[in-house]
Amino acid sequence: MKKPAKININLLPKDPFLVSPLGRFLQWSLTVGRYLVVFTELIVIISFGSRFSLDRRITDLNASILQKKTIIQSYGDLESNVREIQKKTDSYTQVEQKQSLADAFPALSEITPVDVQLTNLTIQPSAVSFSGKTNSTTSLNLLINNLVLSNKFSDVSVEKLTSGTAQEPGFVFKINATVKNQ
Repeated sequence: MKKPAKININLLPKDPFLVSPLGRFLQWSLTVGRYLVVFTELIVIISFGSRFSLDRRITDLNASILQKKTIIQSYGDLESNVREIQKKTDSYTQVEQKQSLADAFPALSEITPVDVQLTNLTIQPSAVSFSGKTNSTTSLNLLINNLVLSNKFSDVSVEKLTSGTAQEPGFVFKINATVKNQ
């Protein structure tokens, strides 16, 4: 007996539109579109999952900032105390300098002979500079010797010494000295 021949019945015939260039382009775009949709969903799922780790990092950073802010605020009182102490120290230094200036003036007036006229006097915390005029070499020598022998001054130097004119006899001088801190 003979086997009957196979009959192929195609219930879904090929559409002639799929063979056209526009049909092939649409079929390709649908295939690629599926892959794009799957790839996009994959990226969304990964970003959604990474959001949890990023949220955890933000929480940790905020906690760290809060902790450091608290530490800095605790040092705020220390800083204000240090600034207050610095102001007091500066005030003390200024008072101490004024005291040394006040001590230098009476010491200088004690050792200056009567016939010496001071025309310019500059007293600084560590040095004294003065200029003046005297009528005799004896008074000038006495002034310089008194400065050298004084326990208030050291490093005495005569910066300028000129003799006077016929109308104004005497000597014009400028002397520098260092004030000793006691």
